[in-house]
Amino acid sequence: VVMPNPCSFEVLDEVPQSREKTLLAVGKLDRYHHKGFDNLIHIVKPVLKAHPNWKLNIVGDGDNGKQHLEAIVNREELNNQVFFLGFRRDIPQLMQKSSIFILSSRFEGLPMVLLEAMSQGMACIAYDCITGPGDLIRDGENGLLIPDQDMEAMKSGLDRLIQNNSLRAALGKEARQSLDEYSIEAIYERWQQLIEKI
Repeated sequence: VVMPNPCSFEVLDEVPQSREKTLLAVGKLDRYHHKGFDNLIHIVKPVLKAHPNWKLNIVGDGDNGKQHLEAIVNREELNNQVFFLGFRRDIPQLMQKSSIFILSSRFEGLPMVLLEAMSQGMACIAYDCITGPGDLIRDGENGLLIPDQDMEAMKSGLDRLIQNNSLRAALGKEARQSLDEYSIEAIYERWQQLIEKI
C-alpha cells in the first residue's frame, strides 16, 4: 500500500491580491543535483534577462551546495536576480508573497514542498520527473507539468507564466481546490480504512 503524507500547511481561503515578481524554489542546497538547482540557474538565465524586474529566490541550507551554486550564479552574471535565502521558518509567508513555484528536481517521491506551494495558491511549474509531480499536477489545470528534464520547455513554461498574470491566478486557484485528497482528515480516513481492513 502506498500512503501519501498529508499537506501540513493550512490551505489559504483567500489568495493575496498582489504578489512579488518572484520565482521560488525550496530544498537543501547540498542536494542540488537531486533538486536540479544547478540546471535551474541555467534555465532561469534567459528568462530573467528577458524580465529584469523578476528574481529567483532559493530557500534552503547547505554550505557546500551554496558555494557550488553561487559559483554558477557568478559565472552567469545573475547576482542581482538570483538570491539564496538560507534556512527559513516562514515558508508559508514566502509562498504567499511569491508568484511562481518551480520544482526542477531530477527525481522525487511525493514532493511535499510542491503540495505546500499549491496550498498557498502559487502558480506551480514542475518537471514530470519519476514519481511525484505527475500525481499532483494536472497540466494546464492546476499547474504546468513539463516533460522530464526538458530545459527548453521549462524556459518556455516559465516565460508563459511570467507574461500571463491571469493564467497564474487561475492555476493558483485551482491548485488550492485540488488538495482535498491530501488533507490531514482525508489521509487519516485512508489510514483508518486500511487498519480496519487488516
